[in-house]
Amino acid sequence: MKRIRSLVILFCLLTLGIFTYSFIKGKSIDTISEIDLHQIKEVVTWQDYAGFEGKVSDANEMNSMYDEKANNFDYLFQKSDLVAEVKVNDRKQHMTTILSNVKILNVYKGDKEKKGININLYEPIRYEKLDVLMIFGANLPMREDQTYIVFLKEEKTGVYNYVSSLYGKYNTKEDAYVNVKNNELSVKDMMKNDMILFAFDEEKRQDITSQMKDDGYNEQEIKSKLEGYQRLAELKDTREIIRASFHNLK
Repeated sequence: MKRIRSLVILFCLLTLGIFTYSFIKGKSIDTISEIDLHQIKEVVTWQDYAGFEGKVSDANEMNSMYDEKANNFDYLFQKSDLVAEVKVNDRKQHMTTILSNVKILNVYKGDKEKKGININLYEPIRYEKLDVLMIFGANLPMREDQTYIVFLKEEKTGVYNYVSSLYGKYNTKEDAYVNVKNNELSVKDMMKNDMILFAFDEEKRQDITSQMKDDGYNEQEIKSKLEGYQRLAELKDTREIIRASFHNLK
């Protein structure tokens, strides 16, 4: 079992290395093509570490840039350089990273003069190839016919990132959630929803626990992993609590 576990860990590290290299390279080169989500034929979701954010042991490199404490309104607002209502214009491809151009409709925190201008922000989605998208967490691409309230931090390049991929974007009217089981998500469902809703019942908990025991994980590792899944199971409720404070946005 230890050998199997070592091989699994090695495979994950190699995979993460490839993803990370592509993601970092994608931020350092010129835009090379446009992305039309209507041409996407396949969506791949990768949720094993989606419940963890920040520089913690259980977060993958993709999620390490986000803030693990940003699960409440006050913290999100405090850590944001820009809180705004936006609408997506178009998307570009930076190697394998999606860079979205959005128009600022209202500014709730930050430079009020940015209202009416366009900015670029990274969405936590990997552009796999011409017609494939990979979703690393719960956050689906912004829909072109919807507006969103976003909590953003600005990079030195002037491009923006969500403070949290789990709690940094909200449909202005109401978030649409889609259930995902076994990492399966259709293109149609991706296009008409905002966030992924995770199924984590007792049966799922037992299956994950059993599989991890078979793979040689110890009790502490299993406990930590389950905490990540539990965070995803509570995602919608936590987001609704945050949304309840939006009356403070002026």
